[in-house]
Amino acid sequence: MRPDRLRRAVLPGAAFAAGLAHAAAFAPLNLWWLQLLALAAAIRLACAAATLRSTALVGLAFGFGWFVSGVAWLFVSMHRYGGMPAPMAAAALMLFALYLGAFAAASLALSAPALRQARPGAALLFAGVWGAGEMLRGWLFTGFPWLSSGYAHVDGPLAGLAPLVGAHGVGALAALAAAGLALAAARWRGASFAALACLGLPLLAGLALGPVRWSQEVGEPIRVRLLQGNVPQQMKFDPQRSLAAMQAYARAIAAQPADLVVLPETAWTVPWSRTPPPIADAITASLGHGGIAAIGMPLPATARRGAPTLANSVAAIGAGGPLAWRYDKRHLVPFGEFVPTGFGWFVRMMNIPLGEFGRGALHQPALPVRDQRLAFNICYEDIFGRELAPQVRDGATILVNLSNIAWFGDSHALPQHLQIARMRSIELARPMLRATNTGMTAAIDARGRVLGALEPYTEDALAIELRGSAGLTPYARAGDLAPAALIALLALAGLGLGARLPRKAAR
Repeated sequence: MRPDRLRRAVLPGAAFAAGLAHAAAFAPLNLWWLQLLALAAAIRLACAAATLRSTALVGLAFGFGWFVSGVAWLFVSMHRYGGMPAPMAAAALMLFALYLGAFAAASLALSAPALRQARPGAALLFAGVWGAGEMLRGWLFTGFPWLSSGYAHVDGPLAGLAPLVGAHGVGALAALAAAGLALAAARWRGASFAALACLGLPLLAGLALGPVRWSQEVGEPIRVRLLQGNVPQQMKFDPQRSLAAMQAYARAIAAQPADLVVLPETAWTVPWSRTPPPIADAITASLGHGGIAAIGMPLPATARRGAPTLANSVAAIGAGGPLAWRYDKRHLVPFGEFVPTGFGWFVRMMNIPLGEFGRGALHQPALPVRDQRLAFNICYEDIFGRELAPQVRDGATILVNLSNIAWFGDSHALPQHLQIARMRSIELARPMLRATNTGMTAAIDARGRVLGALEPYTEDALAIELRGSAGLTPYARAGDLAPAALIALLALAGLGLGARLPRKAAR
């Protein structure tokens, strides 16, 4: 085989392997340094390609390996619980992985010519293009920023920069470090000062800013209990099993007094008004002395066109019954909570109940519990830092997530979601409480450290005393404008130092 043909055959396979390694950098392994090594390897492989098309193919193989393994748990939801035939579910997963991987392919293809020639500013240009691609992935078609590269650095030195520029900014700076590593490796003996600076300066800056406290504890601590029901997903909407789950949760609420008891998303599969009276009476009787139960359940709502529907909500129940407060989920999951235009045929292949929900308002009030103000989010809303930042600006002292990712089985989706929640706590400097059906139920402090967590796939309760925090990080003030400004600055600096986009791409 001719050397050029051999290269064309080998490079995508090596890039796919680098993508698998990149996915392994995230939870549950939490290997932040592997994210840098894997991305640096992808850069070197892209630079070894001869043409723009072959460079894009290498980038696509890297992105495909990253996502087909990183979000493989989507197959479980579509096939095991959604009822989709296995070949169709596998094909859907691969197509989705190709779509997600296309952003990495575009970033590598656009930056490779400058990186290949080691032009001044090439690493800066790559960091800007990479960061822009990840931000676009987190916004386009309602956004899917799951496994954004910044999340791999929750336990690494770059986490110190998250309060300034958020997860997307951390991802862009990680790309800068990886590009510096790739350029330094290409000229190991004569590695340029610029390449070593791109590698080292973000890490040193993160280490320097890590000890900074961006918020202060406020108010008196509240007693919280987080309930994990461990209701099997395939039984969750069975009427008898739902009734048994209500009874079990009622007993758990009464088991120990607390200021706040939090139940998972859709712990109730019916509105509170349809709760059997003996269960409702048992719950309200156990919530004396100001106790509140926050329960995930569908609640009546109005669709955009005025038709009655249900919302994926959190209801607050006190000793006198429902309080005059609720939270309605506002960032809905495509296919799970609303049907995108033209995809009705796809949803009809699955058997997922409650497939169409109403959408909550942009600003919803926090729930006051003694001295604290709790802002809620449901399921994967916590992967959108730009949407939680307004809650913090509105005065929330504690963030609360209710989830049910039993849809994804006993998979790496659970620790990945916990990793994402930890990043939210770091960039917003707020504690985060997580009540989930099967895991990961946990309490996280304002610096992203896990204070306590339940074993996944067990029925249990996590009791903790927690104080909220006050004070705004730069990211909480600016939201995604902060990483966008950083990304634009990196790209412009790279262009100003001589790096250039390929002519065809520029056109």
